[in-house]
Amino acid sequence: MWVRSGVLIVFLGILGVPPPISAGNVLAVYPHFGFSHFKVVMPILNELATRGHDITVISYVKNPHAVAFPNYEELLISAPGEDQSSTTINLVPLTENTPTRSLPVLIREYKALHDEGQKTCGHLFASGHIERVVERHRKKPYDLFLTEYFNSDCQLAMAKLMNLPIIGLSTCALMPYYYDRIDLPDTPAFIQSEFVGFAGQLKWHERLLNFIQAKLLKFLYKYHSNRADNMVIRKYLGVEIDVEEVARTQTAFIFGNQHYSLMGSRPQSLQFVEIGGVHITKKAEKELPENISNFLNRSNEGVIFISWGSMVRASSIDKDKLTAILEVLQHQPLRIIWKWEGDETPKTDSSKFLFIKWAPQLALLCHPKVKLFWSHGGLLGTTESVHCGKPLLVTPIYGDQFLNAFSVQNRGMGLKLDYEDITIPNLKQAFTELRKKSYAQRSVQISKIFNEREKAPLEIAIWSVEHVIKNGLVAAELLQSPGIELNGFIYHSLDSIALIFISVVLLIIILSYMCRGKPSTPANKKLGKPKRS
Repeated sequence: MWVRSGVLIVFLGILGVPPPISAGNVLAVYPHFGFSHFKVVMPILNELATRGHDITVISYVKNPHAVAFPNYEELLISAPGEDQSSTTINLVPLTENTPTRSLPVLIREYKALHDEGQKTCGHLFASGHIERVVERHRKKPYDLFLTEYFNSDCQLAMAKLMNLPIIGLSTCALMPYYYDRIDLPDTPAFIQSEFVGFAGQLKWHERLLNFIQAKLLKFLYKYHSNRADNMVIRKYLGVEIDVEEVARTQTAFIFGNQHYSLMGSRPQSLQFVEIGGVHITKKAEKELPENISNFLNRSNEGVIFISWGSMVRASSIDKDKLTAILEVLQHQPLRIIWKWEGDETPKTDSSKFLFIKWAPQLALLCHPKVKLFWSHGGLLGTTESVHCGKPLLVTPIYGDQFLNAFSVQNRGMGLKLDYEDITIPNLKQAFTELRKKSYAQRSVQISKIFNEREKAPLEIAIWSVEHVIKNGLVAAELLQSPGIELNGFIYHSLDSIALIFISVVLLIIILSYMCRGKPSTPANKKLGKPKRS
């Protein structure tokens, strides 16, 4: 037996595959329908399966690589036989763009996310998969609960019922309502959440909005969304569970799909782990279809690559804006590759334009002929552009795209151009500006920092997962800050500040009282002679 084990370890070493720890039993629950969300976690799940861990995944999106792993089981909550190419991508028309980040817009976005999250919870609980995995846990216990921290927490009922440590994943910039769970400072004076986006150092009115949204959205999520989550759990499972308490006491790590080179430096928590770029693979950098490869090879001056992500339908663009874009692009030297979902493409010079329904985005961005990326500011595409060192023109449509667009602009890697501002003069000005060498040079500099890390993002994620598998809830307990147990009054030392303030006020009052008295005789007053009797 020992000989066999030794041979296996040597064989794995030859293949370059690290020998796994004692195989864990992992339950992963990712019920959100967005393909781009699940794309972030797929490499982690695949690598865990490769290392010999048993993986049970409850998800809406199907993993195309799952069939390669006998120890990877999918429990889908999407409809049987559903064509996910039409139900998880190209869903958002450009009519839904939000040109401002005012407080009413932020509240509308929160409400839309809440409704979406509760719909997801309904699908998850109606699927019967929860009862199935809870029953399995009695026979073969799970070691860890992996999930997404995005717009609902109803799935955390499973972690509570099975008493499992949790690793959450934020596929975008962290939502403001998750900061307190891991004692991650929000500091609204300069830290922007997923909901906002401002340029450079915040002005006073921007700080005010940033402060209000950070505190208001935390309040709404706790007393609106989490209360709804608890009601769903009570309805389907018949138990009382406070999901906020579960998240606070059982979370070991939150993986953030970000890196400081793009999102900026900030105070950290041991529980927040940056894994931005975890979805990027060397294989994906080389996956170019023949028609695209041929077009690139014929592009002597270079190419502008246009893609507004997997969710946004670029083909829903307003006619006047499309006309302006085509007019400007036709008269600049670079050729164009454009992700276009519609069957009918714009009438253009085919030697200048190539329209494709699906883009091998990473391979295109890393190709030396691609000189500029016109993006909607989705975090995956933005991260890939940073990885490949390409400047960007960013047209944000909704959500965290505004934050990402300003991050690009603030770091000198590109420009932000709002959808409402797409006109011929503005486009000419933007392309003229982006031809300056400083944008390409700055993009290469930041790419170098993004890619030079002590460990690759996937290595960091796998180490964290296996650390929690081996140590269970003790790992989560030791990672947690004592601050999560304190109420706001004590956490911010308001009791001490109040005591000091009251003491200073009392001292001033006492000194003022002691200084009161009869006015003394002036020193320079002359004494008169006594009167004679």
